[in-house]
Amino acid sequence: EEKMQKVISFIIPSYNAEPYLDQCLKSFLHPDCMEQIEVLIVNDGSKDNSAQIIDEYAQKDERVVAIHQENSGVCASRNNGLRNAHGEYICLIDQDDYVFPDYISYLYTLIKENNADISLTPTARKINKDNKNNIEEEKEDYVEVITGEQAAREMLCYNFIIAPWNKMISRKLIEKNNIRFDERYYGGEGYLFSIDCYTKTDRVALGHRKVYNYRCDNPNSGMTKFKMEMVESSINSQQTIKEHALDAYPKLSAECKYSNWHTYCDCYNFFVGCNVIEQYKEKYKEIKKVCKKDALCALKVNIPKKEKIKAILYFISPYLTAKFINHFRVRRFTKEQ
Repeated sequence: EEKMQKVISFIIPSYNAEPYLDQCLKSFLHPDCMEQIEVLIVNDGSKDNSAQIIDEYAQKDERVVAIHQENSGVCASRNNGLRNAHGEYICLIDQDDYVFPDYISYLYTLIKENNADISLTPTARKINKDNKNNIEEEKEDYVEVITGEQAAREMLCYNFIIAPWNKMISRKLIEKNNIRFDERYYGGEGYLFSIDCYTKTDRVALGHRKVYNYRCDNPNSGMTKFKMEMVESSINSQQTIKEHALDAYPKLSAECKYSNWHTYCDCYNFFVGCNVIEQYKEKYKEIKKVCKKDALCALKVNIPKKEKIKAILYFISPYLTAKFINHFRVRRFTKEQ
């Protein structure tokens, strides 16, 4: 009965997160945080001291639930958390990130005041070694209520962060529709999960304050270290995303094509930034071909002008465009040795 009274369940998949767990957990386990939360930390067979840190938190704070499993990947970890969650709403947090003190109250208020199933912010505050001590919260805000179709369109156009962690989602919506992370995918899994949630609701509350801190200086992140598995999964998941999106919203074909092209370009930048072109010549050529051939699909969707200019540059020269973009990239790629 006590568990069923929980309002919000945080799910944190954890693998070798020792350097980041303390800051992550302290960011929402503070005195002003509502008591009716539970924090499910799923230790995915970590080889460092993560398991000990998680157990210590669970022993001293009854809101923390430690779950240990054999190494199975981030999708399995999140699904394990979903199976054990009791909150009315779900928040998914990455192990190396942290939130502002009012992250919970902000997203919760958006849902309640707008009678929505999902609340979200389209962007996050990017943190790295140069600005990690600057914790001043950005207060600019305005709120909109949009449909699930509008939310899907914005995400397919990359106007919203494609990760799952910038949202609060009704657990009733998730369970009623049996929405889970697709364990076939290592990249694109959060994108697919978010699209699946949007297709099952008519009301999404959209706030524009940055209340989530997204770490860009973790050298072991899957978004910085080159892995062919990540590239292939990101590309393959686009087909499933397209199928699910068009099944619910047939008018989003142009947006689906843009999403697919954008994903290919992200993967292409990965090859160039990590200097692995020679190791994977055939795959590199295949991805480069799509980046150039489909570039002008960006002119048919609602994206910022700078993104359309970027697409034209890819059409002219994918390699030079990738070099230019990577030069100004906040999250630096880790080159293979």
